[in-house]
Amino acid sequence: MSASSSSGAGAIATPRPDTPSPTGQSNLRVAGAEVAGTAVLMLVGPGSAILAADLIGVYGVAFAFGLALLAMAYTIGHVSGCHINPAVTLGFLLSRKITIVEAAYYWVAQVIGAVVGGLLIYIVSEGGDLDKTGVFAANGWGDDIGSPFGLGSAIVVEIVFTALLVFVVLSTTTVGYPTGFGGLAAGLTLTMIHLATIPVDNTSVNPARSLGAAVFSGSDAMAQLWAFIVFPLIGAVVGVLVWLLVHDVGAEDASLGRFLGVRR
Repeated sequence: MSASSSSGAGAIATPRPDTPSPTGQSNLRVAGAEVAGTAVLMLVGPGSAILAADLIGVYGVAFAFGLALLAMAYTIGHVSGCHINPAVTLGFLLSRKITIVEAAYYWVAQVIGAVVGGLLIYIVSEGGDLDKTGVFAANGWGDDIGSPFGLGSAIVVEIVFTALLVFVVLSTTTVGYPTGFGGLAAGLTLTMIHLATIPVDNTSVNPARSLGAAVFSGSDAMAQLWAFIVFPLIGAVVGVLVWLLVHDVGAEDASLGRFLGVRR
């Protein structure tokens, strides 16, 4: 993932759509990159499960997610930072690397990209008739997705592993991190997260990914979708806190650090 430099410690700005983002690109260009990147994540991640789970298994699906993020990090990272995940964007907002207006562009673009990617897989799978997962790779818990794990397990998974992802991504944009390796670190992290958690709740750690699958999966997935929006976002907050604790950054310049009164 390309480093989105800090937007400064001053008041949050309200830029016009053509105002350059921290990556030096306009907000509209950033939004376009996030639409494309999130759509690719949906096509390759959930798409690999929906179309080929019987052939590649859990290991293949986990690597598909990681490879999609890795590829997009080096393709659109210099444009948008390759968040392609509302939880990651929240992490960047709380660390004051982007403004609230910039975050809004990311979130809208990610939702659009996820739905577009889900729609394309829905078409390829002939309206879900050829879906190998039976639930359109939707996130959930219990009998709705054929998992022995309950809501409590899903909550812990989504908070802890989203925190891990956000911590890794923020760490790769911290001064001193080796240039050019952020995408590799993020992609491998997403892979190992899926290897550990797919059996629990089909792994979200990304509200956009959950939405993109749920809207084409049916009412049961939509009924459980709230958990995969709420708890990954909570995980993002935890990830920022860990990042502030571990790295020698200006904690007082991060929105969360200022709120908690953290000083270095």
